[in-house]
Amino acid sequence: MGENLREKYPEKGELVIATVKSIFRQGAFLTLDEYDNKVGMLPLSEISLKWVRNIRDYVKEGQRVVVLVLRVNPKRGHIDLSLRRVSDAQRKEKLQDVKQRQRAEKLMEFLAKELKLSIGDVNKRIGEKILKKFDSLYSGFEAISADKKLVDKLGIEKKLKKPLIDIVSKTIKAPFVDITGYVELKSYEPDGVDILKEALHRIKDYKTRCRVDVSYISAPRYRIKVTARDYKTAERVLRESAQKGITYVKEHGGDGEFYRKK
Repeated sequence: MGENLREKYPEKGELVIATVKSIFRQGAFLTLDEYDNKVGMLPLSEISLKWVRNIRDYVKEGQRVVVLVLRVNPKRGHIDLSLRRVSDAQRKEKLQDVKQRQRAEKLMEFLAKELKLSIGDVNKRIGEKILKKFDSLYSGFEAISADKKLVDKLGIEKKLKKPLIDIVSKTIKAPFVDITGYVELKSYEPDGVDILKEALHRIKDYKTRCRVDVSYISAPRYRIKVTARDYKTAERVLRESAQKGITYVKEHGGDGEFYRKK
């Protein structure tokens, strides 16, 4: 089981891993690694901010890249992609996410072998329990590594708890815990852009020793990532910082909502 069940097509605004399949004069065709190798098009105008004289100076057949999904038309099977709109920070974060997902899936396979269960059983009895609480299997494993008592709150069968804790503790070291939440912020005022900027500023600058990062997903959604020394603190700071932004928006005639999973 992938830790997040993929839809048939990616969403507009999503970052995806793709492999360059072929190059032609006006762009390139890429296969989407995370979506059953569906084919998307990378037009020449979306390859670089600079003038592109030779496409192969930027992409080559077989190269794996991180691209942004611009448009999706499932009826026609069209997926338009952009390379130039992906920042270095976004590229690194996406590649890290993929690496962590692969590590988590390997750990699940190892768990299945140790418990003498099928991978389907382990996914259902452990994986699905973790994904009800966390945005990804890996973030759940990190939290368990940092706080072993957390397993008691996940609803996992008693006989599976110790093997899970043992394997996670040996495999994943988490000096810090990263957790993620999401907010939707809406403003209907003429100066709505400024209101939203201030709300996001209040989330990011929430007074805490933990690190709080805010990133844009697609209007009106924003991702909040909190890094702390333990899960309990991270969870508290995540919700409190989100509430700071929501409260500010509501005080200025808008709407806001926090949710744990994407």
